Amino acid sequence: MKQITFALVQYLIVAGPILGLAQEEVEAPLPPSEAARTMRVPDGVQVNLFAGEPEVMQPIGFCIDDRRRLWVAEAFNYPVKGENRDRIIILTDRDGDGQQDDRKVFYEGLGYVTGIEVGFGGAWVMSPPNFYFIPDRDGNDVPDGPPEIVLDGFGNHANAHNIANGFAWGPDGWLYGTHGRTNWSMIGKPGASDAERTQFDGGVYRYHPLRRVWEPYADGTTNPWGIDWDDYGAAFVCNCVNPHLFQVIQGAHYEPWRGRESSQYAYQRIDTIADHLHFVGLKNVQSGLGSAEEDAAGGGHAHCGTMIYLGDNFPAEYRNTLFTNNIHGRRINNDILKRKGSGYVASHGADLMRSQDQWFMGVTLAYGPAGEIYVSDWSDTGECHSIRNTRKSTGRIYRLTYGDVVAPSVDLAKLADLELVDLQWHANDWYVRHARRLLQERASQGTAMSDVHARLLEKFNAPGVDVPRKLRALWGLHVTGGLSESLLLQWLSHDSEYVRGWAVTLLCETGQPSISALQRCVTLSHEDKSPLVRLSLACALQRLPANRRWELAAGLASHHEDENDENLPLMIWYGCEPLVLSDLPRFEALVGESQISQVRINGARRIMDSDRRVDGLELMVRRLGEPTNASGQDDAFAADLLDGILQGTEGERRVTMPGSWPAAYARLTNSVSEIVRDRAVNLAVLLDDQQAMASLQRVAHNTDETVASRRRAIKALVAKRLPGWDAELIELIGDTALRSDVLKALAAFNHPDTPRAVLHVYAELNASDKQTALLTLAGREAWATTLLEAIEAQQVPSHDLTAYPVRVMRTLGNEHIDAKLNTLWGAVRESPRERTEQIAKIKMWLDAGALAGANRGHGRELFVKQCAACHKFFGQGGEIGPDITGAQRHNLDYLLENIIDPNAAVSKDYQMEVLRTVDDRVLTGLVEATSGETLVVQTLNERVVLPLQDIAERRLSSDSIMPLGLLDGLNDEEIRDLIAYVQSGP
Repeated sequence: MKQITFALVQYLIVAGPILGLAQEEVEAPLPPSEAARTMRVPDGVQVNLFAGEPEVMQPIGFCIDDRRRLWVAEAFNYPVKGENRDRIIILTDRDGDGQQDDRKVFYEGLGYVTGIEVGFGGAWVMSPPNFYFIPDRDGNDVPDGPPEIVLDGFGNHANAHNIANGFAWGPDGWLYGTHGRTNWSMIGKPGASDAERTQFDGGVYRYHPLRRVWEPYADGTTNPWGIDWDDYGAAFVCNCVNPHLFQVIQGAHYEPWRGRESSQYAYQRIDTIADHLHFVGLKNVQSGLGSAEEDAAGGGHAHCGTMIYLGDNFPAEYRNTLFTNNIHGRRINNDILKRKGSGYVASHGADLMRSQDQWFMGVTLAYGPAGEIYVSDWSDTGECHSIRNTRKSTGRIYRLTYGDVVAPSVDLAKLADLELVDLQWHANDWYVRHARRLLQERASQGTAMSDVHARLLEKFNAPGVDVPRKLRALWGLHVTGGLSESLLLQWLSHDSEYVRGWAVTLLCETGQPSISALQRCVTLSHEDKSPLVRLSLACALQRLPANRRWELAAGLASHHEDENDENLPLMIWYGCEPLVLSDLPRFEALVGESQISQVRINGARRIMDSDRRVDGLELMVRRLGEPTNASGQDDAFAADLLDGILQGTEGERRVTMPGSWPAAYARLTNSVSEIVRDRAVNLAVLLDDQQAMASLQRVAHNTDETVASRRRAIKALVAKRLPGWDAELIELIGDTALRSDVLKALAAFNHPDTPRAVLHVYAELNASDKQTALLTLAGREAWATTLLEAIEAQQVPSHDLTAYPVRVMRTLGNEHIDAKLNTLWGAVRESPRERTEQIAKIKMWLDAGALAGANRGHGRELFVKQCAACHKFFGQGGEIGPDITGAQRHNLDYLLENIIDPNAAVSKDYQMEVLRTVDDRVLTGLVEATSGETLVVQTLNERVVLPLQDIAERRLSSDSIMPLGLLDGLNDEEIRDLIAYVQSGP
């Protein structure tokens, strides 16, 4: 069922706020002042309306300038591209009472604005496909000329909202931005050729305003919106969809992947830091969106905006905690950040604000010079930003304070240099950041900085200065050109792990540290006790040329204590991976001697993914044949290398046996570790070791073996396509413990007796295995014909047939089969008009009264049959599609449109592919990855790895993996029961 469908998977998995299925407008938004008055906040917190329509409308983003004014990006075009109606306005609160008194239009005529920041003599504006700088160097609020296109090629083709968005100035002097995953970009300067551009698949990027350099910073997450830093310079982004929060680590890879080249050899991706969800569903809670349980959890899965509070107005416990807007919950969530290992973990804190206005849709958060917090409200209904932008005339910005606060009148640009330096010690980081950027601007204009540098160093070295303030001095020195290599080398021995970590980062910023600096980093990689410092070294590793990484990589990989760190094993791997291309023997030694399991596994896999696999396999097998040696090799090392080799050859039928294999196999099969023995046998099968294949056949048939061992044996022999194994599988179909595995395995072979054998046991199968059996038989013309004949003969109940096997059979392209399906199942409603009519007809009778009489237990049975193979619901079900527990299940329009019209908006990442093998099997699914030898496709009921040589035909469909006609096989009573179950849950 597709988010319910796969077609709009962009909503939960990819795009977050892109669905165009607005809620029924049962009431108008509260008046702006009333919406502010009725917000629920903790004791002591006050809320007032800063600005509301018509003074501000459609506020997609805002920033605060050095004079405490709000620069607001108004997105009137959204969600339509190609028009030029968006604008930038400036709102001023002259008396500091929290209400705007003056409004100016700075620029009007932008095409699709999504983010803004100011500095360096103008406004920096994201408006995909362009990144603009609008100059105003004299500061008179009138552009000096037309917008300058800094870069172009930012994607805006796939959907309305999963795109490049907001900006923020980082502590290192770069301008950072976040970028959705669906609208990948080809970024370059105007007029640049494709060869001169960089493909960016989404995540976090940055741009240096003085060096005019753009670079990717971190890859992945689904739809990040907003970035911010804590007192120690750690960056965080909120993701619009679950998981909602990530620490942003330079060079990291995050989900989702979906075959992107940027993460091809990452293999695994760093996880969310959140230890909680803001919606129910994975913790056995029995209610969904809008329930008391959901309210307590945080209000919903969709988020927008990121703010780490470093102001001085709210109580001290809020400092260094993270705030984000929860869109479904119409509130501001608070996550508590704590150090864990090299990174952080985020726990659920009490919400800061809950709006009583059902139109509240928070987008951007920021704090100002009085420590006050501003939050913008898009003011609309629907899922996140609704494609049906129902009211373009609404929009609000609210101000939250702790107690009554009058914001000071400020104009930081009028302060002298040393006054700006002194602001680096202000309790409110708003002053710190703005003052630092102004000092950076002045340094770039040639202002002498010697006094500034002296004052910053004096403050850094002053007794009693805490670490955050030392870091502010360090960052101030960096952005103004006051950091020498000698000073950074000195700070590599500083007592504070944070200072040492930042010294590493800045020493390696250009990717070309001096010989002495690199050697000091290598020493740190062996000796530093801090995982945070080792994380900085791992980030720096990726910035170095390959020929300068070896010693640093070896040092980082020598720390067994980092084995279970949330970040270090993968960050070290990301930096090591390219080395396979420069020196294979040295790479194999680095991998084989690593004290970190993930580096060993991924390294072995990467060798097998390279064009040096023959030589690399020989080196690894030789290592596996050695007795325990000085490098510490033992069964754990052997198991990891074998695991990596098997992962790197998944789906292949045969790999040339290395000369050292017999000796290695003799040692491995005598291991006390069952894991080592099992993996050795699996590799032996791949190497055409006849003894091993005979052993696996015995295991598969031996009921005294564990079910897990027998399943592994079946899987290995199926992957091998062992001649005659299909006949043995047919014999095993009577074994109930293995039946599900056998039903899937038979699909890989074209044995003529398969239909008979499957149909013989069909009546005994459980509901899940029946669907597996139907999908197996649907994939070949002869088998599908036999299946349909069995349905006609009532050997198989026609009611068992669902839309999934029907869609597979229709892709066979057989007119006879299509005709039978039309008779037994019904013709698919192909046109949008037919699907719209079907929705309207169901809505005519499926009202609250009808749902009240539903049998939800029966609805659960239907869900298991129709939907659970793909979708997890309250902790149960598959993971091909998104978890639908937190979806907008209570909205009938939303459900019906998604179920009946799954192809309404399918992103490129989620288009179904149709594959036909050389032996005429048809598979439909999502292609996860393609290597030099194999293709991985996720079908409805299994993950299939196919050798490329077995694929006779491959085509990309415009359809979602969710088929049309999901409800076509159901009567009205069944439709009622299914919808009622989905709306209510278990």
